[in-house]
Amino acid sequence: MALTSIDFPPIHERLTAEQMRDLDLFGDMLAGEAMPQGFVGDCSREELDLRHILDSILPAIAPESAADFPLWQKKPLNVFDLGAGAGLPSLPLAILFPQHRFFLIDSQEKRCKFCESAMDRLQIKNVRIFHTVVQNYDKPEKADVVMFRAFRKVLASLELSLHIMPGPTPNQPPKVLYWRSQPVPFSETGLKRVAELGFTIDSFVKFASAENILPRGLYTFSKKTPAIKPYPRSWKKISADKLVEVES
Repeated sequence: MALTSIDFPPIHERLTAEQMRDLDLFGDMLAGEAMPQGFVGDCSREELDLRHILDSILPAIAPESAADFPLWQKKPLNVFDLGAGAGLPSLPLAILFPQHRFFLIDSQEKRCKFCESAMDRLQIKNVRIFHTVVQNYDKPEKADVVMFRAFRKVLASLELSLHIMPGPTPNQPPKVLYWRSQPVPFSETGLKRVAELGFTIDSFVKFASAENILPRGLYTFSKKTPAIKPYPRSWKKISADKLVEVES
């Protein structure tokens, strides 16, 4: 199956023939190399195109979110994908947005090597890959946008993103994009934690236009104030925090 055969008009309205070709080639690599190694779940090629390729680019092309999707701007942005795995959603989005710089961080060396191989084969020039955990990232570049698609739960993800964010910038605050099928049932305590980490919830957008083929939604958070102490904490403390587990 190819993207062109998926019954979702924005694919044809938003993507060029070259972009669709590259996305299909990346799908071939996921099916032929990433899936046998367990980097993506076992599924048919049709399911792979829906669950992974379309899912990665859906927020950028769906009519519910395209107008506000932060990557639709000419100014170059630093876009970080934490727990990038097989390069989802970052590599498909790097194909769509060559003006931005994508930073892929993953702790699994084999997954990083797969992403490097995909970059070489697709001649993607706007991606850097780091075999590390975000807490150990020590490069000078900071994030304008952070993405989470299949990583940690929401409060853990927001706290981990603090390691790569600059100080709050009122004119264009850093964003966190969090792929999610349904809204998080935040408690008052959970919302308080979001605020303590320095974030506001901009929106949760449900992609009604794709509901019949791919039920999905997207959270957008803005980093508008400094996090209060003791955040960010060590991963040991985050993973032991019962609130992190409950707010999911």
